[in-house]
Amino acid sequence: MNRSSGIVLVLASFVAGCSGLKSLGIRQSQGLEAVDELLGEVEQVQVDAAVSKERAQGAMEALRALVGPEFRGDPAAGHAALVTAIGASEDQAEALQDDVRPLRKTGEAVFARWTEDLESFGNLAMRQRSQERLEETRRRYDAVLAAAVSAQLAYDAFNGDLGDHALFLENDFNASAVQVVAGELEGLRSRGKELAKRLDALSAACQAYVAYSAPEAQVEPVPETVVEPAPAAEPAPAPAPAKKPTPKKKVMPKPAPETGPTGG
Repeated sequence: MNRSSGIVLVLASFVAGCSGLKSLGIRQSQGLEAVDELLGEVEQVQVDAAVSKERAQGAMEALRALVGPEFRGDPAAGHAALVTAIGASEDQAEALQDDVRPLRKTGEAVFARWTEDLESFGNLAMRQRSQERLEETRRRYDAVLAAAVSAQLAYDAFNGDLGDHALFLENDFNASAVQVVAGELEGLRSRGKELAKRLDALSAACQAYVAYSAPEAQVEPVPETVVEPAPAAEPAPAPAPAKKPTPKKKVMPKPAPETGPTGG
């Protein structure tokens, strides 16, 4: 091989190496973007879980106000407010459900890529650590999905019950019908509490995922609780000096009047 051929081979190797590094850089960038996208989707689920809890409670309160003994308003206006509140709750349930679809798609892509990249490690210790991180991240991600499905089932059933009550009152709104619905409130309130519990569990699962997976710069530190020192007790006022008893004046007996000489 002549010198010119050797130079050509060296340049070709260098270009190929640069091309490989460039491809690796693009791959890493795309991977980080997908991880960040998944993090954002989990955060969106957390936001919608909180809004869902608020909407469900609002619809429940609208029904309770309509059939409560204190209701003195216009029945048509009260029923319209109930229907509006239920509609807002149903729309929010759809928003929560829509969050799960991209969450599944992005999550499966991220974890498939991560699993594939494990084979590229040369350092076995680093590979093991990455494997452990993958498993823990996947566990938290699966917890978010499971909590989302559980909350969605309860939410749809709760909205369905509310809609049935509104439909019942729409066709039969009188004292006896209101009494029937009022008798159902306790059971509906229990189902509302169960829904709130599942939505709280979903929010907690999302928070656990974010706390574990978010870059350090994106996680706000928990502010330390500053305990204010208790104010120093004010000194008790000094007791007032006891008054000296006023000495009683001695009353001197008046002298008896002098008796003059008796004339005879």
